[in-house]
Parts: sequence; C-alpha cells; structure tokens
Amino acid sequence: MKTLLKTCLPLLCLLPHVLQAQAPDTIFYNGKILTVDTAFSIQEAIAIKGERISAVGDDSTISRMADNETVMIDLEGATVIPGLIDNHFHFLRAVQRWHRQPRLDGVNSRAEALRILAEKVAEFEPGEWLLTQGGWYPEQFADQPGGFTLEELNQVAPENPLFLQERYNLVYANTLALEAVGLNPEDGARHPAQGLATFQPPYGLLVQQVAPTSEAQLEKNLTDFMHTLNSHGLTALYSLGRGPEGEDYVLERRAERGSLPLRIWHTLTYEANDAVGADAGAALIRSSTPNTFDGSYGRFGLGEHIYLPFFDFPSQQGPWPEEIMTNLMKIAAAAAEGGWHIHEHTMSNWSVQDLLNRFEVLDNANPIRHLRWTLAHVYDINLDSIGRARDLGMTLAVHGVAMNGGVRIPFRDIADSGIVFGLGTDSTVVSHYQPFITLGWAVSGMDIAGNKALDQTLTREEALAAHTRNNAWMFFQEDNLGSLEAGKYADLVVLDKDYMTVPAEEIFWIRPTLTMVGGRIVYNREN
Repeated sequence: MKTLLKTCLPLLCLLPHVLQAQAPDTIFYNGKILTVDTAFSIQEAIAIKGERISAVGDDSTISRMADNETVMIDLEGATVIPGLIDNHFHFLRAVQRWHRQPRLDGVNSRAEALRILAEKVAEFEPGEWLLTQGGWYPEQFADQPGGFTLEELNQVAPENPLFLQERYNLVYANTLALEAVGLNPEDGARHPAQGLATFQPPYGLLVQQVAPTSEAQLEKNLTDFMHTLNSHGLTALYSLGRGPEGEDYVLERRAERGSLPLRIWHTLTYEANDAVGADAGAALIRSSTPNTFDGSYGRFGLGEHIYLPFFDFPSQQGPWPEEIMTNLMKIAAAAAEGGWHIHEHTMSNWSVQDLLNRFEVLDNANPIRHLRWTLAHVYDINLDSIGRARDLGMTLAVHGVAMNGGVRIPFRDIADSGIVFGLGTDSTVVSHYQPFITLGWAVSGMDIAGNKALDQTLTREEALAAHTRNNAWMFFQEDNLGSLEAGKYADLVVLDKDYMTVPAEEIFWIRPTLTMVGGRIVYNREN
C-alpha cells in the first residue's frame, strides 16, 4: 500500500477553484471497496474529507477530485470494508488488568498458546501475578484440545503465580497461585471458578492476590486495549454493563479529552434485583435521557439484564415465575414510555417467548416498534419467535461465543425471515474479541479448530452486513455508519486478504493492514 501526495495534473489544474476548495484530504484508490450498501456494490476508490466520505466510485472519477494537498493511498488491489461494529461487548472488564493478561483469543494451537503464556511471563519480575480472564476455551486447540495441566503452567511460569479463567466456570492455576490461596497442587490445575475468579465483587481469592493497577497503568491499558481492537478491524462497539471496579471513569475521562479511536455506546447504570430495585430502576429510567451518544461516546440504552433475576441460560425450561416477569415489565414499560432501547440477554426460546408475550401486550398500549429493541444471544430461537420479534420491529444480536459452546444458531432461518440481525462477540471473558473469527464461523460453519459448529450458515455478504450496516441500524446510526457511502463517517478497514474470495475457513485469519475511524488512521500495520 503506497502513500503519496498528489501533484497537480494538467486536467486537474483547469478545474474551478470551488471544486479545488472541496478536494478530499485522502483518497484510497486501486482497490476493491466493498461498500456494503443495500446493493453490496463494489467500487475502486474512496475519497475522504474531514471525518466523512465525500465520494465512492471508480479510480478515474475519484482521482479527478484531488488537488496537490490530497494524500493518495494506492491500495494495490487490497480489499476495503466498512469499520466493523460489535453489538455486544464487555469492554470495561478487560481494562483493569490488561497489562497482566496473556490473551489466547483466537489461538488454535496449544503449542502457540503455551508460547504466548511464557512470553508474557518473561515481561514480569519473579513473584508478580499474571492472569488470563477468559477469551479462550479448551476445544480451540486443534493440535491438542483440553485445559492446561499443572505441569504445563509450572513450566511456562516457574517463578510467577499464574491462572487462567475459562469463562465463568473454571480456572487453571499453577502451583504458586494455588498455594497462595490455600489449595493443594496435588489436586491438579483445574478448579471451579466460584470463589476463586468471578466477575462480581469481591472477584474471588485468586483475583484478590493481583496488585492494584496504578492510574498511569490504567490509562496505558485503555490505550493498548483500544489499539488491539483497532488492529482487528473494530471501529465501534456496544459496551454492556459498567465497570464495578471503577475503570469506567478512565474511559469517560479519555472521551472528554477528545475523540476516541473507537466509537463506544454504553448502558444506563442501575441494578434491580427485586421489586424495590425494579421500582427504583423504572424511576431512574423515567428521569434520564436515552441515547446521549455524540458520535464518539455516550449512553445508548438498557441492558443486557434490565432485571437481574431474569438471568437466562440455555437450559431454561418453561415460563418464568410471574413475580420476575412483573418486575421486569415495570422496567420495560418505563423504557417504552421514555423512548429507551432495550438489549436483553435471551438464550432459550422459552425466555424469548415469555418476553414476546408481554412485549406484544405492551406494544398495544405503548408502541415499541420504533425503538428497535434487541434480543441478544438467541441460542435456540425458532421460526415462530423470529417472526413475532420481526413484527414488533425488534432486532436480533447473535454472538461468536455460541461457537465455543456447541450452539447451532439457525442463521438461515434468521436471515430469510427479514428480521434485522447483527453480529458481535460477547467478549471479553466468555469469548474472543476478534470480529473476523465471528465472521469466519458464520460463513464457514466451523470453529477455529476446524470442527463443524453450525448447521445453517450465512453468505459472505450477509455476514459482513450483519457486522456493519445492520449493527449501525440497531444503534440508530444508519445515516452515519455501517457502509462506505458519501456522507457517512470514514470508518474503514483495509484487509490483507480478499474477504470475498479467500476460502471460507481462512476468513478467521484475515488481518487489517490499516484501520480508519472518522478519517483518522488509528492502526497501520506498517508503523
């Protein structure tokens, strides 16, 4: 990919001065621009002025827009896609201890995973704690599936306490970490996570051993984490839940200083666990303003658990207790009255139908169709539920975490129904953070270890639209984000492989060479 300043061509010098004044700041040309507009048109070049796209078209037309100040970037045939948007991301969980985490997200080799662990340990002095807070699962290692043994962890970290959290269920720890919390290493590395490494205060005995993170390190963690996400093509995400450890203020403080390299929506903070909490939550919703997103950062809606006792698992059988649903609907009614978006965790079809029964009644009294409420996860949603949700103007958020648990999302049923659906990850504890892993899973039907993971798959066009244009619509940003069209923000990703032609099983391993947010280059592999 070559960058140069455009010199004034004879024809260009004859253009009227007014056109010269509107010349783009940057032009990408000689590429394959997947616009992801409604026709999924493919162009050669894209022009950017300030934060926004000024034109998309063929090389000849777009090049004539340049003046001698325009930066011309030769894509050398590379594919460009809109910036990827994740509709369900637990962003703040990663920031607190990011510098201590050897991440195994998307690593499909056990040998490579052990190398990553050892490499990270080498960065720290003996005795310092390291941890991996999720993002991996034992079946992802194609060469040798399974959790880590005590011998493996002792070998990679002989002088440092180390533990790895597998979602919320299990931890694997070396001898030094186990002994520090009174566990016997003779029982092996694998232990239930409860009481050792959980995601709510006080976070468990193992997590409590980790030294507090300084203010300076928190700032650096935030910078490094956002850069990592940019390097994988993410330009926007919905951050579900707020940081109970306090790191949320670090993000807010950074946002106040200027535009972030990621566009981030977040949720209204409250906790409702009973009838009193539901009343208080409803009152807070009525007194607060929805969707304060300013184009870079801000509050959007409610979720992912608008009423915590409605905490759904795939094993849910039968309707929920009436008391739980009554309290949940207090909050839903307040949301409908105030124009709030709801993004609700729903894994079982029983839970989906329980909500739809009540949302249909609510819609008759206080219409919700214009609010684009979202059912998230939808592991076993059936055709009837999909149609009913579509008729209520609802959307579906489907997440790559399903790949890890053997869940067979009915993608073809969803896509053919006409409902708007978007892709995300559910990162950072239970899932990877890389959007191309989610895209690879949805298109190939495989997991990263090469095992069959889906019975129904998406076309490449459907999957990419679900990770871009559809997600933009979910957040009422269809006029600003999600496709590469004139007038929208210049959020784009240049790829090292052609998303449209590589074998489906290679989509997992596509990597950006450049990521741009609002006309600013936020990641460049060459730098």
